[in-house]
Amino acid sequence: MTNESLYSLAVKCSQRQLSSGEFLNLYKEFYNEKLASEAGSVDDDSEPPSNAESKTTATTICTQMAQEFTKIFKEQHNLILIDYLIEILFVNYNPDLIHLFLPLLKTVSTGDGNNDNLLIHFLSKLSAYFVQLRDKLVGDQLVKDLPGVIIPNLLEIQYGNNNELSVALAKCLLVLLKYPSNVLTIESVSCRDNAHHLLSKLSDISRLVYKKLLHTLDNKVNFKDSNGLTKDVSGQEPSSIYSPSITSPQFISSPLFSMKTPSLPNNKDGTVSTMKYKDMKLFRYYKNIWLNNKIMNWEMIGSEFLSKYNSISSTLFPESADGNHVTVPNVDMLLIDLIETSFTCFAQYVSNKQYHRTNSNLNLLERQWIIFISKHLPILLLNHSSKNPQIVTTALEQIDPKVIKAITSYYSEKDDMRVRNDDLFDDFSSTSFDVRHDFIKSLVSLGLQPPTLINEFLREDQAVDPKSLPVTDDLVITTSQGTQETVGDIQSFIISSLDSLELENICSDDVNSESDIPHSNVRSSISGDSFNGIHQILQNNETIPPTKMKEISTVIFELLKDAIAVGNHSRISKICALLCFNFNHSLIAFFSFQSPQGIIEDLLHFVDKVWPNSSHSSKDDNTAPDESNDLFLSFSWALLLLTSINKNIGISLVDVALKSSLDIPLEDSFTIKFIDQLTEIPDDYSIEPQNRTLPEVQTQSHKLVRNWLSDLFINGSLSDQLTQNTDAKQLATLLPFILKQVLYALECNVVTDMNNVIGGFEYFLQPFMIVGLIKIVFWLEKYLSYLNNEPELVELTQKVLVIMNSLLNPTTLNEDSRTFHCAALRLNAIPLLKMLRKFCVPQTQTEYGVYSSDTQEPPMVESLIKKLISVINFAPVYNMDPRIVSTDNIYLQQKPIGYGKLQILNENPIDKIMTNQINSFWNLHSSTYYNIDFLNEIIKLITPKKFFFDVLNTLTYKISVYGVPAARNKMSTVDSDHVIDYLFYFLVLHDCESQVDAGYMVQLLSGNLEIDNSAIKPKKDLVKAKEQPADDLVGVPKSEIAQDDDFVMLFGENDTSSHNMNDDMQDVHFESSEDDEVKKLQKFYALKKDSFGVILYQLKLVHDAAVKDGDLSKTEYEKFNKHYEKYLSMLKTFIF
Repeated sequence: MTNESLYSLAVKCSQRQLSSGEFLNLYKEFYNEKLASEAGSVDDDSEPPSNAESKTTATTICTQMAQEFTKIFKEQHNLILIDYLIEILFVNYNPDLIHLFLPLLKTVSTGDGNNDNLLIHFLSKLSAYFVQLRDKLVGDQLVKDLPGVIIPNLLEIQYGNNNELSVALAKCLLVLLKYPSNVLTIESVSCRDNAHHLLSKLSDISRLVYKKLLHTLDNKVNFKDSNGLTKDVSGQEPSSIYSPSITSPQFISSPLFSMKTPSLPNNKDGTVSTMKYKDMKLFRYYKNIWLNNKIMNWEMIGSEFLSKYNSISSTLFPESADGNHVTVPNVDMLLIDLIETSFTCFAQYVSNKQYHRTNSNLNLLERQWIIFISKHLPILLLNHSSKNPQIVTTALEQIDPKVIKAITSYYSEKDDMRVRNDDLFDDFSSTSFDVRHDFIKSLVSLGLQPPTLINEFLREDQAVDPKSLPVTDDLVITTSQGTQETVGDIQSFIISSLDSLELENICSDDVNSESDIPHSNVRSSISGDSFNGIHQILQNNETIPPTKMKEISTVIFELLKDAIAVGNHSRISKICALLCFNFNHSLIAFFSFQSPQGIIEDLLHFVDKVWPNSSHSSKDDNTAPDESNDLFLSFSWALLLLTSINKNIGISLVDVALKSSLDIPLEDSFTIKFIDQLTEIPDDYSIEPQNRTLPEVQTQSHKLVRNWLSDLFINGSLSDQLTQNTDAKQLATLLPFILKQVLYALECNVVTDMNNVIGGFEYFLQPFMIVGLIKIVFWLEKYLSYLNNEPELVELTQKVLVIMNSLLNPTTLNEDSRTFHCAALRLNAIPLLKMLRKFCVPQTQTEYGVYSSDTQEPPMVESLIKKLISVINFAPVYNMDPRIVSTDNIYLQQKPIGYGKLQILNENPIDKIMTNQINSFWNLHSSTYYNIDFLNEIIKLITPKKFFFDVLNTLTYKISVYGVPAARNKMSTVDSDHVIDYLFYFLVLHDCESQVDAGYMVQLLSGNLEIDNSAIKPKKDLVKAKEQPADDLVGVPKSEIAQDDDFVMLFGENDTSSHNMNDDMQDVHFESSEDDEVKKLQKFYALKKDSFGVILYQLKLVHDAAVKDGDLSKTEYEKFNKHYEKYLSMLKTFIF
């Protein structure tokens, strides 16, 4: 047997079907002969081989045998050969041979599935043997070899696309890892990455094996220096963190990172140190306010997002660096926490929306949250995670069941409302998706999750065909022939789509008829040009992969900026028109990727600066009619878009101007003044409002109005000279003024011929004049309110309704005006609808003992209502009660329909609302921070100043009388401060949107301003400190109030001294300065004039003056100063 090789011996034995035991005997004989042969080759005269030489000889033989083992895998197919290998390697446990053979195992498989049968059988037999192993000696030797040899080399196997091999390998690892009783430490760096790849593969093909292996590795394996994979950034300033390195190899997390909380150090008394309950609540509280504010303020989700989010812990708990608190160990864990926190935020938001704020119609923040979760979180995972699929599955599985229930319940209720009026036998899909499924779909399109994952988060009776989900982030559109087409160059595609887009086709004829389709479910089928590429993208943007959505938003805003720069007025009109309608919330999605600050600055610059220059140039150059029409429409659409952004989305143009690095003078901005005075039409018109007192301006203005009135209502036609000498900016204010004068003339019976009046108003809807409709739709609401309060003006009301029908619901409309007409009506359609419904008289009657209700609507009112409902339904409208557009009888509603953001009703008055909010601060309840949009509206309603005093005073009183709920009435200064701290966390985060804001606020509160101190002198002397109780400064009521009505004082007469001082506060006057930094600070002060920080600053000035004059005791001053310093300290340390 000396000349035999182990390979040939094994093959011959397999051909004779010898058992593994018989082969083992032959193997031993072969090995001994081989060893003797090698030893006998030494010269007889030489010394006997030493132990080292014998070991070297044995190693040489084992190396040859290991190579022959791999030859068996590559060239043979008889499965009994695997039994022989298992017998030699593991049954007759040979550590030397194992150490030499297993590293060669990775060369056996190609991963294509063609040559892997023997390898799969080898892993299966190995698993079967160790499952039944009872030999303790072999078991101990196995445990010794697992971390250094067996586990690393098994993970080196190239399984490629062979799913069966992957599963066999995983099952083998599961069996082997049952033997160690302690955690194994593996030093191999590549092993960690190989484990990650295997888990990633398993998550696609076998979720059960994946979860078992993940759990086993998590509990049994520790990778050496794995904690060092992530840099400790908790102690660094966010600005000093090199953001791109977050995705470098040193930041890529192991798939085996500990999912469990690391062991915590013991205290001196031996008990385990854990994060205090109140600190856990504070951590969650801060994260949620931080996330809500970031989303509400349209902050970019950029490279610094994760580092700042991670810094929250070190900001709140500086002692965490000493090990007293648990810090997030790596980026993947940070993303898991972010995903879980985001879904919890959203669930609490919709839950509170259903149960705790039923008087609110706010829903813009809900849409922003949906976009953040479905679009931005996937991009964060794509750019910063290790691409480990367990990140998402772990996060989704760790979400509290109550959170899932809240989300599913909310979406179920929305679906119920959608189909409530449908026929019982209508065929509609029963699969109910929610924001979790939108999130998963985006992940699938980015290749971060398998399509099958979505079915794991559906009800058991529901399923989705995974093949129906896109698995790439390609942008796909439907052509006019009905075929699917993939877009390659997005910028070229959008440019060509804009060039081919016809404005009149954006708004189809469907908008001229009543629609019962809820605005949230509007699809491209209702618009006239649904096959146009850019139009189609906007209408179906929720199905577009996040990466492409980000790219599209960038391209569109850049194209608008370029069009303004080169004077492409047609393109400006088209882009503004598309954005105006906010199809399927597309504008909100764009603003989440591209801050609205930039596009609003560009539009303001265009309307106020660029367009007037272009208008003068066109008059001098005798521009062609088409170009002149484009010029007028570009101004009209830009102004309309800015108005829509302000009214529908709630972005203040004044705030944009104050934040801008550009010089945007508020007093000279036509746009800002126009939008600020939408409901106001002056009694006299001036072509130059800033020079309205000059005689020549008054003469020119009077002549212009007279000429327009003459041509519109007497001559019946407009002269070329008149239209050419009046630009769009003048028409935007002139036409509403003419309407007002005509209605006043009708009221005074000066005008009697309604035919001439209607004929004149028809010109208002011409493309070059329709810009006047913007102000008209807002002023008409005010005038209708006047008519509703004057019931004796029946004849005038009928005439006004006729005029309104001619303006708002014309029988014929120029196709170039149709789309703008629809968009302009949408601006104020809800308030107009509210006023028109007041002219509908409810008629009640009884039939067969059943109470019924109906309305008697004048025909002209009915047609206007249908028109307004149709334009509301055309595209999303925010902060609206959905019952407004319901076809049900509005007079049968159990709850009054709300036409505004909030309803202050008798059963839910403002003091009750404030009671609930203050109790939220006191109890540290979730409604404090999940109701952030609702709370902001309350603050605006009652003013920040009153909110601050009422909440602070009442919290201080409640703590002194009832204690702290979490402390079970065990009073201590720390507990008291803790509740007040929560209030100040909210105040600081409410005031400052960025670290820059915080820096300016710190400068303001630190006294780095040149101000006129005489401006802050109080008008009345403060009450002497010795005449007041010590607690008056913090607002404790002088008489004890019962717990059930302890907030009755909130909006009644307040006799505390703090409110007296508050009433004495004056605006701060700044001294003029040429210093740029001082100017920026002064601009910041104007921007934040209603912030709590400025309120504290003004109070500080009053207190300083009062204590200096002896009107305030030192004790009371120190109490206030404690709050002041608390706010200032938080400003300096917080992450914004």
